[in-house]
Amino acid sequence: MKSKQTTSLIVKAIMLLLALIVMVFVATLAWFSNVSEPKSATGVQAKTIGVAEFEMAVGFKTSQNGYKYVISDYEKTLNFRSLKFGATRKDALHDFSPIDVTGDGVTLIRPTLKNKNLEIDRNSNVYNTVTPNKEYISVDMYFRSNDPCSVYLDKDSYAIGKCELNPDGTINEDGLLTDTERKSSYGDFSKDAVVGAIRVSFVEYDRVIEEEDYDHRATTPTALWLPRPDIYLESNATSSGWVLHTDAVPNQYIVGEGDLARDTYTHHYYAFAENSEGKIVGTDFNYENTVTQTNKDVICVVDEIHTDGYYYGKTQVNIWVEGCDTEARRAISGGQFLVNFDLRGG
Repeated sequence: MKSKQTTSLIVKAIMLLLALIVMVFVATLAWFSNVSEPKSATGVQAKTIGVAEFEMAVGFKTSQNGYKYVISDYEKTLNFRSLKFGATRKDALHDFSPIDVTGDGVTLIRPTLKNKNLEIDRNSNVYNTVTPNKEYISVDMYFRSNDPCSVYLDKDSYAIGKCELNPDGTINEDGLLTDTERKSSYGDFSKDAVVGAIRVSFVEYDRVIEEEDYDHRATTPTALWLPRPDIYLESNATSSGWVLHTDAVPNQYIVGEGDLARDTYTHHYYAFAENSEGKIVGTDFNYENTVTQTNKDVICVVDEIHTDGYYYGKTQVNIWVEGCDTEARRAISGGQFLVNFDLRGG
């Protein structure tokens, strides 16, 4: 009898050990737990303004296209979820299921985390790749015009959370704080505060070649945009939960809960590269010298003339949820956002 009990205890111990091994493996590979993962995005839209005969198209791959690179019809107004291809329409965000990633705007990654997946392990050389239009949005935008011009990210471009929209589609300025139906479990604010972690990069191509993606692309972003630097999540020192600030100003200080002075511009990303020994080395950067207030910031030059008489330009647009910020780490299951580009030719 004693032998059977001993055998049973050994079996249970082995099963427990295996379970722990599985748990450690999963925790090592996980980027963020499910409660931290934004589940959907309202969408992305764009319109061209300024010079006459200025239009755009979108090139992308999704499973809807059999992962073949396709380019939409040229138009002055685009909705990435309903792009025209003659008589049919396709969704560039068909496979998009956003998760928190990080990077310099050209290369995006998922580094190993520690401390319950809330802090990057800077001593680890393990990095995981992410898939365009799955974990983050990545499309090519083609521009054409009758005359050469530059394309600017104009002042009416924005990113907002779903709760900031009124039923008629207008922007509700107070929605981020007052929406109770979409309230976060982390504090007295909407889970759409995830919009504070949205990042956008524009990476120009030196040549416009249709049907080709990622070729002749620059190695650094032409522009890196933080649409909502005003949103800043801060740990509440006097109680459990987090406090949402919606008036943060870059490079200024505020006094938070518990009289904790905090830099309002601690928006970070984590870049990586191979060193001389072939090992991956990661570095923590602050988002400095980036676009926080759009006012004619050049994202593309349209100056390559083709046989059809139009001048063309091409840039890659990447949109992601930045995992190095608390807005993403504490953001929040079900968070939704809308990104709008006003692109001026001139």
